[in-house]
Amino acid sequence: MKIVVYGHLAEDLQQMIREAMDGNTAIFPESEEALRKEGADAEIFYGFCHERIFQFLPSLKWIQSSSAGMDGHLYPALRDSGVLLTNAAGLYGSHVADQGFALLLSLTRGIHHFVRNQDQKIWGGSKSSMIEIGGFTIGIVGMGGIGQYMANRAKGFDMYVISVDAYRKDKPDVVDELMPIEQLPDLMHRSDVVMIACPLTDETRSLINAENLSQMKPTAYLINVARGPIVDELALIDVLQRGKIAGAGLDVTEIEPLSQESPLWELDNVIITPHAAGGSQHRPRRTVEFFCQNLRRYFNKEPLQNLVDKRLGF
Repeated sequence: MKIVVYGHLAEDLQQMIREAMDGNTAIFPESEEALRKEGADAEIFYGFCHERIFQFLPSLKWIQSSSAGMDGHLYPALRDSGVLLTNAAGLYGSHVADQGFALLLSLTRGIHHFVRNQDQKIWGGSKSSMIEIGGFTIGIVGMGGIGQYMANRAKGFDMYVISVDAYRKDKPDVVDELMPIEQLPDLMHRSDVVMIACPLTDETRSLINAENLSQMKPTAYLINVARGPIVDELALIDVLQRGKIAGAGLDVTEIEPLSQESPLWELDNVIITPHAAGGSQHRPRRTVEFFCQNLRRYFNKEPLQNLVDKRLGF
Protein backbone atom coordinates (compact mmCIF):
# COMPACT_ATOMS: atom_id res chain seq x y z
CA MET A 1 0.00 0.00 0.00
CA LYS A 2 1.30 3.45 -0.92
CA ILE A 3 0.60 6.56 1.13
CA VAL A 4 1.18 10.06 -0.23
CA VAL A 5 2.08 12.84 2.21
CA TYR A 6 1.80 16.12 0.32
CA GLY A 7 3.02 19.40 1.75
CA HIS A 8 6.14 20.40 3.63
CA LEU A 9 6.68 18.59 6.93
CA ALA A 10 9.69 18.74 9.23
CA GLU A 11 11.89 15.64 9.24
CA ASP A 12 10.75 14.56 12.71
CA LEU A 13 7.12 14.60 11.58
CA GLN A 14 7.97 12.64 8.44
CA GLN A 15 9.66 10.09 10.66
CA MET A 16 6.58 9.88 12.86
CA ILE A 17 4.56 8.92 9.78
CA ARG A 18 7.16 6.37 8.64
CA GLU A 19 7.00 4.70 12.06
CA ALA A 20 3.23 4.36 11.73
CA MET A 21 3.42 2.74 8.27
CA ASP A 22 3.11 -0.87 9.49
CA GLY A 23 5.25 -2.10 6.59
CA ASN A 24 3.59 0.10 3.98
CA THR A 25 5.26 2.71 1.80
CA ALA A 26 5.10 6.46 2.41
CA ILE A 27 6.21 8.95 -0.21
CA PHE A 28 6.72 12.67 0.31
CA PRO A 29 6.54 14.35 -3.13
CA GLU A 30 7.79 17.92 -3.02
CA SER A 31 6.14 19.13 -6.22
CA GLU A 32 2.99 18.59 -8.22
CA GLU A 33 5.09 17.02 -10.97
CA ALA A 34 6.52 14.47 -8.54
CA LEU A 35 3.02 13.76 -7.23
CA ARG A 36 1.79 13.15 -10.75
CA LYS A 37 4.58 10.62 -11.35
CA GLU A 38 4.29 8.76 -8.05
CA GLY A 39 0.66 9.08 -7.03
CA ALA A 40 -1.17 6.91 -9.56
CA ASP A 41 -1.16 3.84 -7.31
CA ALA A 42 -1.53 5.62 -3.96
CA GLU A 43 -4.36 4.43 -1.71
CA ILE A 44 -4.08 7.08 1.04
CA PHE A 45 -3.42 10.82 0.81
CA TYR A 46 -2.48 13.20 3.64
CA GLY A 47 -2.57 16.97 3.15
CA PHE A 48 -4.75 19.28 1.08
CA CYS A 49 -6.05 17.44 -1.98
CA HIS A 50 -7.22 20.25 -4.23
CA GLU A 51 -9.22 19.60 -7.36
CA ARG A 52 -6.32 19.90 -9.78
CA ILE A 53 -4.31 17.08 -8.21
CA PHE A 54 -7.21 14.73 -7.47
CA GLN A 55 -7.12 13.58 -11.10
CA PHE A 56 -3.57 12.28 -10.60
CA LEU A 57 -4.70 9.92 -7.82
CA PRO A 58 -7.05 7.38 -9.45
CA SER A 59 -6.44 4.64 -6.86
CA LEU A 60 -7.29 6.70 -3.78
CA LYS A 61 -9.54 5.20 -1.12
CA TRP A 62 -9.01 7.69 1.72
CA ILE A 63 -7.99 11.34 2.07
CA GLN A 64 -6.94 12.66 5.48
CA SER A 65 -7.18 16.40 5.12
CA SER A 66 -4.89 18.61 7.14
CA SER A 67 -7.70 21.20 7.22
CA ALA A 68 -10.77 21.43 9.40
CA GLY A 69 -13.03 23.30 6.97
CA MET A 70 -14.15 21.23 4.00
CA ASP A 71 -15.45 23.92 1.65
CA GLY A 72 -12.28 23.71 -0.48
CA HIS A 73 -12.42 19.91 -0.73
CA LEU A 74 -15.95 19.17 -1.84
CA TYR A 75 -15.55 19.66 -5.59
CA PRO A 76 -17.78 17.36 -7.68
CA ALA A 77 -15.13 14.74 -8.53
CA LEU A 78 -14.36 14.06 -4.86
CA ARG A 79 -17.86 14.60 -3.52
CA ASP A 80 -19.34 12.10 -6.00
CA SER A 81 -16.58 9.50 -5.57
CA GLY A 82 -16.33 6.65 -3.10
CA VAL A 83 -13.17 8.10 -1.55
CA LEU A 84 -13.39 8.46 2.22
CA LEU A 85 -12.65 11.96 3.51
CA THR A 86 -11.60 12.77 7.05
CA ASN A 87 -10.70 16.18 8.37
CA ALA A 88 -8.83 17.85 11.21
CA ALA A 89 -11.92 19.14 13.01
CA GLY A 90 -11.27 19.77 16.69
CA LEU A 91 -7.51 20.08 16.31
CA TYR A 92 -7.56 23.81 15.64
CA GLY A 93 -10.24 24.83 18.11
CA SER A 94 -7.94 26.25 20.77
CA HIS A 95 -5.97 28.67 18.63
CA VAL A 96 -8.95 29.67 16.46
CA ALA A 97 -10.82 30.53 19.65
CA ASP A 98 -7.76 32.47 20.84
CA GLN A 99 -7.91 34.52 17.65
CA GLY A 100 -11.59 35.22 18.14
CA PHE A 101 -11.00 36.58 21.63
CA ALA A 102 -7.90 38.48 20.53
CA LEU A 103 -10.05 40.30 17.97
CA LEU A 104 -12.81 40.93 20.50
CA LEU A 105 -10.45 42.26 23.17
CA SER A 106 -8.63 44.43 20.64
CA LEU A 107 -11.93 46.02 19.67
CA THR A 108 -13.30 46.47 23.18
CA ARG A 109 -10.01 47.83 24.58
CA GLY A 110 -9.17 50.00 21.58
CA ILE A 111 -5.88 48.19 20.94
CA HIS A 112 -6.08 48.81 17.19
CA HIS A 113 -6.17 52.56 17.82
CA PHE A 114 -3.21 52.38 20.19
CA VAL A 115 -1.16 50.39 17.67
CA ARG A 116 -1.81 53.01 15.00
CA ASN A 117 -0.80 55.73 17.46
CA GLN A 118 2.37 53.81 18.27
CA ASP A 119 3.29 53.71 14.58
CA GLN A 120 3.23 57.52 14.64
CA LYS A 121 4.83 57.84 18.11
CA ILE A 122 1.65 59.39 19.49
CA TRP A 123 0.82 59.01 23.19
CA GLY A 124 -2.89 59.11 22.53
CA GLY A 125 -6.17 57.64 23.54
CA SER A 126 -8.59 55.29 21.88
CA LYS A 127 -11.20 56.60 19.45
CA SER A 128 -13.73 54.31 21.12
CA SER A 129 -14.89 53.66 24.67
CA MET A 130 -13.00 51.17 26.81
CA ILE A 131 -15.31 48.21 27.36
CA GLU A 132 -15.13 45.30 29.81
CA ILE A 133 -16.37 42.00 28.42
CA GLY A 134 -17.09 40.44 31.82
CA GLY A 135 -20.85 39.92 32.04
CA PHE A 136 -21.32 39.97 28.26
CA THR A 137 -23.73 37.58 26.62
CA ILE A 138 -21.83 35.80 23.86
CA GLY A 139 -23.74 34.16 21.03
CA ILE A 140 -21.79 31.38 19.32
CA VAL A 141 -23.02 30.27 15.91
CA GLY A 142 -22.09 26.59 15.73
CA MET A 143 -21.26 24.38 18.70
CA GLY A 144 -18.66 22.02 17.29
CA GLY A 145 -15.04 21.84 18.39
CA ILE A 146 -14.22 25.52 17.82
CA GLY A 147 -17.50 26.64 19.36
CA GLN A 148 -16.77 24.67 22.52
CA TYR A 149 -13.33 26.22 22.87
CA MET A 150 -14.94 29.64 22.47
CA ALA A 151 -17.47 28.78 25.16
CA ASN A 152 -14.72 27.66 27.55
CA ARG A 153 -12.84 30.92 27.07
CA ALA A 154 -16.05 32.91 27.45
CA LYS A 155 -16.68 31.34 30.84
CA GLY A 156 -13.18 32.44 31.88
CA PHE A 157 -14.34 35.99 31.21
CA ASP A 158 -17.58 35.48 33.20
CA MET A 159 -19.75 35.62 30.10
CA TYR A 160 -23.20 34.12 29.61
CA VAL A 161 -23.02 31.66 26.70
CA ILE A 162 -25.81 31.04 24.25
CA SER A 163 -25.45 29.11 21.01
CA VAL A 164 -27.35 27.91 17.98
CA ASP A 165 -26.53 24.75 16.08
CA ALA A 166 -28.37 23.06 13.23
CA TYR A 167 -27.55 19.50 14.31
CA ARG A 168 -26.32 19.35 17.89
CA LYS A 169 -28.91 18.54 20.55
CA ASP A 170 -26.75 17.84 23.63
CA LYS A 171 -25.81 21.01 25.51
CA PRO A 172 -22.18 21.19 26.70
CA ASP A 173 -21.82 22.11 30.36
CA VAL A 174 -20.07 25.40 29.50
CA VAL A 175 -23.06 26.53 27.41
CA ASP A 176 -25.95 28.15 29.22
CA GLU A 177 -28.46 27.80 26.37
CA LEU A 178 -28.25 25.70 23.20
CA MET A 179 -30.93 26.54 20.66
CA PRO A 180 -31.87 25.28 17.17
CA ILE A 181 -30.60 27.27 14.22
CA GLU A 182 -34.09 28.70 13.68
CA GLN A 183 -33.48 30.84 16.75
CA LEU A 184 -30.51 32.63 15.20
CA PRO A 185 -32.40 35.98 15.09
CA ASP A 186 -32.99 35.66 18.83
CA LEU A 187 -29.28 34.97 19.41
CA MET A 188 -28.32 37.98 17.31
CA HIS A 189 -30.72 40.21 19.25
CA ARG A 190 -29.60 39.10 22.72
CA SER A 191 -25.83 38.91 22.24
CA ASP A 192 -23.22 41.51 23.12
CA VAL A 193 -20.82 39.64 20.85
CA VAL A 194 -21.61 37.14 18.12
CA MET A 195 -18.81 34.69 17.25
CA ILE A 196 -19.09 32.51 14.18
CA ALA A 197 -17.85 28.93 14.54
CA CYS A 198 -19.83 26.98 11.95
CA PRO A 199 -18.53 25.42 8.73
CA LEU A 200 -19.19 26.92 5.32
CA THR A 201 -21.85 24.84 3.57
CA ASP A 202 -24.69 25.58 1.16
CA GLU A 203 -26.90 26.12 4.20
CA THR A 204 -24.55 28.54 6.00
CA ARG A 205 -23.52 30.67 3.01
CA SER A 206 -24.76 34.23 3.79
CA LEU A 207 -26.33 32.91 6.98
CA ILE A 208 -25.41 36.19 8.68
CA ASN A 209 -27.39 38.36 6.31
CA ALA A 210 -28.87 41.85 6.43
CA GLU A 211 -31.95 40.66 8.29
CA ASN A 212 -29.97 38.92 11.02
CA LEU A 213 -27.45 41.76 11.30
CA SER A 214 -30.33 44.17 11.81
CA GLN A 215 -31.24 42.27 14.98
CA MET A 216 -27.93 43.12 16.67
CA LYS A 217 -27.56 45.74 19.38
CA PRO A 218 -25.76 48.96 18.39
CA THR A 219 -23.25 48.11 21.16
CA ALA A 220 -22.59 44.56 19.92
CA TYR A 221 -19.61 43.10 18.07
CA LEU A 222 -19.39 40.49 15.32
CA ILE A 223 -16.35 38.18 15.22
CA ASN A 224 -15.75 35.88 12.25
CA VAL A 225 -12.87 33.39 12.44
CA ALA A 226 -14.69 30.71 10.42
CA ARG A 227 -15.25 31.41 6.71
CA GLY A 228 -15.90 34.74 5.02
CA PRO A 229 -18.91 33.79 2.87
CA ILE A 230 -20.93 32.89 5.97
CA VAL A 231 -21.40 36.66 6.34
CA ASP A 232 -23.04 38.85 3.71
CA GLU A 233 -20.14 41.28 3.44
CA LEU A 234 -22.06 44.13 1.81
CA ALA A 235 -24.68 43.96 4.54
CA LEU A 236 -21.96 43.94 7.19
CA ILE A 237 -20.26 46.98 5.67
CA ASP A 238 -23.60 48.77 5.68
CA VAL A 239 -24.30 48.24 9.40
CA LEU A 240 -20.70 49.12 10.30
CA GLN A 241 -20.73 52.33 8.28
CA ARG A 242 -24.05 53.38 9.80
CA GLY A 243 -22.96 52.53 13.35
CA LYS A 244 -25.68 49.95 13.76
CA ILE A 245 -23.19 47.64 15.49
CA ALA A 246 -20.13 48.59 17.53
CA GLY A 247 -17.53 46.77 15.44
CA ALA A 248 -16.31 43.64 13.71
CA GLY A 249 -13.23 41.46 14.02
CA LEU A 250 -12.60 39.57 10.78
CA ASP A 251 -10.00 36.89 10.23
CA VAL A 252 -11.77 35.87 7.02
CA THR A 253 -13.50 37.75 4.21
CA GLU A 254 -15.87 36.84 1.42
CA ILE A 255 -13.06 36.93 -1.16
CA GLU A 256 -9.45 36.47 -0.08
CA PRO A 257 -7.24 38.35 -0.19
CA LEU A 258 -9.54 41.26 0.58
CA SER A 259 -9.70 43.74 -2.29
CA GLN A 260 -7.79 46.98 -1.72
CA GLU A 261 -10.98 48.78 -2.71
CA SER A 262 -13.00 47.27 0.13
CA PRO A 263 -14.41 49.85 2.58
CA LEU A 264 -13.53 47.44 5.41
CA TRP A 265 -9.90 48.59 5.31
CA GLU A 266 -10.84 52.15 6.24
CA LEU A 267 -13.37 51.56 9.01
CA ASP A 268 -12.20 52.49 12.52
CA ASN A 269 -14.52 49.89 14.06
CA VAL A 270 -13.03 46.95 12.14
CA ILE A 271 -9.95 44.81 12.77
CA ILE A 272 -8.77 42.54 9.96
CA THR A 273 -6.31 39.67 10.22
CA PRO A 274 -5.33 37.70 7.07
CA HIS A 275 -6.93 34.28 7.67
CA ALA A 276 -4.37 33.73 10.41
CA ALA A 277 -6.48 32.02 13.08
CA GLY A 278 -5.31 28.56 12.06
CA GLY A 279 -1.71 29.35 12.85
CA SER A 280 -0.08 27.68 15.85
CA GLN A 281 3.31 26.25 16.72
CA HIS A 282 1.45 23.06 17.65
CA ARG A 283 -0.60 22.66 14.46
CA PRO A 284 1.77 20.51 12.33
CA ARG A 285 2.41 18.01 15.11
CA ARG A 286 -1.25 17.79 16.12
CA THR A 287 -2.39 17.03 12.59
CA VAL A 288 0.34 14.44 11.98
CA GLU A 289 -0.36 12.71 15.29
CA PHE A 290 -4.04 12.57 14.39
CA PHE A 291 -3.22 11.16 10.94
CA CYS A 292 -1.08 8.46 12.50
CA GLN A 293 -3.90 7.50 14.86
CA ASN A 294 -6.30 7.27 11.94
CA LEU A 295 -3.74 5.26 9.94
CA ARG A 296 -3.71 2.61 12.63
CA ARG A 297 -7.50 2.54 12.54
CA TYR A 298 -7.43 2.17 8.76
CA PHE A 299 -4.92 -0.68 8.88
CA ASN A 300 -7.02 -2.41 11.55
CA LYS A 301 -10.25 -1.85 9.58
CA GLU A 302 -11.67 0.25 12.42
CA PRO A 303 -13.97 3.28 11.89
CA LEU A 304 -12.02 6.43 11.06
CA GLN A 305 -12.24 9.49 13.27
CA ASN A 306 -13.61 12.75 11.82
CA LEU A 307 -15.24 11.07 8.84
CA VAL A 308 -16.84 13.80 6.73
CA ASP A 309 -20.38 13.50 5.42
CA LYS A 310 -19.69 14.79 1.92
CA ARG A 311 -23.38 15.51 1.43
CA LEU A 312 -23.56 17.79 4.49
CA GLY A 313 -20.10 19.27 4.01
CA PHE A 314 -18.64 18.48 7.45
